[in-house]
Amino acid sequence: MSQKRILIVGGGFAGVHAAIGAVEVLRSASGSAVSVELVSPEPDLVIRPRLYESDLSGARVPLTGVLGSIGVRHRCARVTEIDVERRTVQLDDRREPVGFDQLVVAAGGRLALPAGTEVHSADTYTEAVALRRAIGSVAREGDPRPGVIVVGGGFTGLELSAEIASGPECAARSVTRPTGAHVMLIEQRRELAPDFGPRARAVIDGALRALGVEVRTGVQVSEARSDGVVLDSGERLDAKLVVWSAGPRASALTDQIPGRRDRLGRLHVDRFLATEVEGIWACGDCAAARVDREHVAVMSCQQAMPQGRRAGENAALTLLGRPPRGYRQSLYLTCLDLGAFGALLTCGFERNTILAAGPGAKEFKRYINRSRIYPPASSDPERVLEWGRTPPSGSALAALSRLALRSSAIRRRITGSAEDRASVFGTSADVDADLSRVAA
Repeated sequence: MSQKRILIVGGGFAGVHAAIGAVEVLRSASGSAVSVELVSPEPDLVIRPRLYESDLSGARVPLTGVLGSIGVRHRCARVTEIDVERRTVQLDDRREPVGFDQLVVAAGGRLALPAGTEVHSADTYTEAVALRRAIGSVAREGDPRPGVIVVGGGFTGLELSAEIASGPECAARSVTRPTGAHVMLIEQRRELAPDFGPRARAVIDGALRALGVEVRTGVQVSEARSDGVVLDSGERLDAKLVVWSAGPRASALTDQIPGRRDRLGRLHVDRFLATEVEGIWACGDCAAARVDREHVAVMSCQQAMPQGRRAGENAALTLLGRPPRGYRQSLYLTCLDLGAFGALLTCGFERNTILAAGPGAKEFKRYINRSRIYPPASSDPERVLEWGRTPPSGSALAALSRLALRSSAIRRRITGSAEDRASVFGTSADVDADLSRVAA
């Protein structure tokens, strides 16, 4: 029997969990001649939900330990072309194309940065490190302009604004503007935090006001520069630093897969996460996947992880001649970091049922960012497989989870016993070394 190959494109949460899901299915079929390989351009799993943070220590986890422990080969290369007819992908190392029998597209998303500018972002680890360095430089300058303009009031823009305004580098406020704000957040829609419900928006608005963040809504940026922005009205706003957080899109590789897409470029998939091309699956930020009868998944590691696992399982099940398993995810939580104010924990796609706000929610956010989403520090294959397992998410379990998280005692019990896995994978000295490389 010739060996078959499951090829996974992308080394983020969806891709890593796809590899784990495929391996676990194949383990149940003794003697199966199927290899699992993952292709990604970076040697690390980047903990992207942490890239807004001031302290990026431990934000990268080497893929060799996670994948190698379960027998998955990692090809450190970038996929440049997917040939769906020939069932191959071309890598940027210019070697022979790599064939596949089943393909899982888990290449993540990208931020659509304005062309020809020097704005900052926190979309990748390298960009986040460069941003931290730039913020430090802003604090040392005696410039009367407002310090930082953040464009985009979505999840990332809110967290970046609150984090930057809370940092020691933002202690000295500008006095040249009426509000004295050192950070300005610009959102083109009419409401602050438009992706949240009214009760949650009130909490967010109060937190940003307390942090001294000036908010401009209902205005659109027509031009972004390294030293400020121009609004569509013609008004120019000067700044020492511009941070872009608007316009997330699915990976450009999705353009090479025939099929329908949503407005974010994500491929439409069925309830098994199959695309319209046989033998090609999509998950995470590349998939417009329904989580229930009413809602489509958002770009979030919370949904990328179980989607990836299910896509990997189904790729393996298909090769074994077994029926695929459906994807559903009834529980949806949002934990928004609000800097020195604390955080906001909500449940439901309306993001309006508040479970906790302030310091109590901040503890839970830290648990998620530094423990829950991290793989185990041990390379024991059983521990890696256990981390990759997603509990069933029926409506009854989701309701029970929501009720449990309303209890501050239960949240403290969860967070208090959690291992700080981020501290195992890196220190501030590692980030300092990365800062030096950026400077060079």
